[in-house]
Amino acid sequence: MASGAKAKDRETAEGAGRLRETPEPTGGPGGSRGRVRIGTSGWSYASWRGLFYPERLPAGRWLEHYAREFDAVELNASFYRLPRRELVARWAAVTPDDFRFAVKAWRALTHLHRLEPRPDLLEAFLARIEPLGPKLGPVLFQCPPRFPADPGRLEAFLAALPAGIVPAFEFRDPSWHTSEVTAILERHRAGFVTFELAGLRSPRLVTGDLLYLRLHGHRYRYAGRYGRELLAEWVPWLASERDRGRDLWVFFDNTDVEAAAVEDARLLRALLAELGADTG
Repeated sequence: MASGAKAKDRETAEGAGRLRETPEPTGGPGGSRGRVRIGTSGWSYASWRGLFYPERLPAGRWLEHYAREFDAVELNASFYRLPRRELVARWAAVTPDDFRFAVKAWRALTHLHRLEPRPDLLEAFLARIEPLGPKLGPVLFQCPPRFPADPGRLEAFLAALPAGIVPAFEFRDPSWHTSEVTAILERHRAGFVTFELAGLRSPRLVTGDLLYLRLHGHRYRYAGRYGRELLAEWVPWLASERDRGRDLWVFFDNTDVEAAAVEDARLLRALLAELGADTG
């Protein structure tokens, strides 16, 4: 896993999209409700020692400790380089059966080739994360900010994905925030990733069968607490989508300073519980 000083994508989002946000529903069909998973983007941060991890706990056991409190993590090291299969198998082995890994796709797919269908690269990436087995959650494809919308390429890329993969797309360039793109995502049951990055937000949209939310930082990029007041703004939307039967995947990426992401993940879980939302 990446270290506490891990490199960050220093990308910029340029304003909110042009789509209307998902309207508030009045209730879920048949009373069915989705599963809520809340966690952080990564787990291996030296600044968390003494704040979240016990001082004397070896770094090699941090994931085990993390998984005692949270039931999902967003694996971001896989964006920078392909992890060894042996290491991935160990991550799966030390986490509970109900734990899930949302995996950020290799940047060769999203940044170097910009969603060009490349079966060779896709197979190489999927082979490395295959040891996760049933613990594999959504696969996150984070697209760069200066990558203008290309619906045809997105359609072809989605068609090339193997069955069993649950893809979710974070579009940093607002030209992707259109009804044409969301229709393509819906057609392939792929997720639209809602995000906030230093006060800039994408539309609050849900496609496919999941809601995927990434909170990178409200005032500062990858740093700073959200706190109760800011998180309370997200709770009605999250709770209502859960009540519609959609699974929620929420990850805090404000990981650069102290343990802000851990504290905010705990707080959001508590706020949803106050509304009667079972967070696992």
